[in-house]
Amino acid sequence: MKNYLILFLLIIPFRFFSQDSTAIDSIIFTNYSIEPDNPIVASLDSMLSYYNKLSSGFVKDSFTNYSMDEAPKFESGEMKKMLSKLDENTPFSFNFNPVTEQYIRFYEKRRKSMSIFLARKETYFPIFEEMLLKYKLPQELKYLPIVESALKPTAESWAGAAGLWQFMYNTGKQYGLKADSYVDLRKDPYKATEAACKHLKKLYKIYGNWELVLAAYNAGGGNVNKAIRRSGGKKDYWEIYEYLPKETRGYVPAFIAVNYMMSYAAEYKIYALEPLAKYTEIDTVQVSKRVDLAVVSRFLNIPIEYLTFINPTYYHGIIPVNSANYCLYLPSDKLGQFITNEQSVYTLSQELATIYDIETSTTSGTGNNIKYRVRKGDYLSKIAKRYNCKVSDIKKWNNLRSNKLKIGQLLTIYTKKGRKRKTKVVAEDTKPRELQTGQSYLLYTIKDGDSLSKIAKQFKGVTVDDLLFHNDGLNEKNLKIGSKIKIIQFD
Repeated sequence: MKNYLILFLLIIPFRFFSQDSTAIDSIIFTNYSIEPDNPIVASLDSMLSYYNKLSSGFVKDSFTNYSMDEAPKFESGEMKKMLSKLDENTPFSFNFNPVTEQYIRFYEKRRKSMSIFLARKETYFPIFEEMLLKYKLPQELKYLPIVESALKPTAESWAGAAGLWQFMYNTGKQYGLKADSYVDLRKDPYKATEAACKHLKKLYKIYGNWELVLAAYNAGGGNVNKAIRRSGGKKDYWEIYEYLPKETRGYVPAFIAVNYMMSYAAEYKIYALEPLAKYTEIDTVQVSKRVDLAVVSRFLNIPIEYLTFINPTYYHGIIPVNSANYCLYLPSDKLGQFITNEQSVYTLSQELATIYDIETSTTSGTGNNIKYRVRKGDYLSKIAKRYNCKVSDIKKWNNLRSNKLKIGQLLTIYTKKGRKRKTKVVAEDTKPRELQTGQSYLLYTIKDGDSLSKIAKQFKGVTVDDLLFHNDGLNEKNLKIGSKIKIIQFD
């Protein structure tokens, strides 16, 4: 009897504390599910919408739409073996458990998203890999922005985090990532990646465990320390798992799943889309004067969607007058053309300064601007009425292309003191003609029978897209006889 008891006692600890055991799985992971409001789900949905809008009209979608019946299917045991091979060559602990498997299954069903990630490697991964090497950090961290932002450079969370690496305002400020009315360096792929590497290195010095580093990066060190205390001082991610905030519990499993899917994409017959931009095809030029990306777009014949994609840092499509020599990112083959036309770009950009010139401010919720979080039942005209401004103003200040708002979305609102009205005289004409030298634009009076395409055809080099871009809120349905719109021409 004693022998049986000794044997039983020897077996119990091994069974209950082995991370792969059924018993501990049932204790730790009971009732876990990936909810629709999971930040990772929301991030993927936002990225797909962003990609479809961005790529429409100038990038061919080369994705082969395999049905799930045609896609390879791997059983849990096979997936575990494949993950184990990755685990052998990483400083991370790639555990296979029910939550990890859920996230792998989650990503394997989102084949187009994975194809987009494979394409985005061409744009961002050389930056990530270079910086990770510089700071002697594990290369597996290059997949972290997939979990954080779904590789969407303009991503903003409901909590106010921004960019590929999802820096909060105060954390970004610690690493020199300025954010104001014109510029948000948290969205600069180069600067934000270096800041992320510094932050991750700092966290590793504190925790010495990569899973805890990831948890702290997501939830903050305070929440991780609290989970450690509640667990009785344990310092293994899976041992403090149940004490972490709900949204953080899926963070490390999602990171493991992304590493797995990106490594085994070919085995799942998932292939890259055509890249929107390749790192090797993008160059930079420093500018200290005001630059309007719409002006650059027309001078260099670059789609404005593409130009704003490779320059996600600048709100409103404007690089302000500055002393910091901000970088303008351009296709490499357009650099010479920009240098040739540089002074003309500066001149016209200044002439096209908007009617409301937003004063740069680094404050949030104080001074001349406020941060307003969209609530249930909000819509633009309601918010505009509350703050005594126009819907077009709010759209301009927040670079909004439509009137749609999301609950939790942050809007920058400028009070009257924060708005400076310009009274610059411009040409006004009801007879279509080319602008004369020195004129920045003219005001065209809409006549009976006008349409956007009919108006655009009357002016040299002007398109319907130009009319929409330079006239906030304009559309085919709201053309009113007698109202005026701006006409801007380029040589």
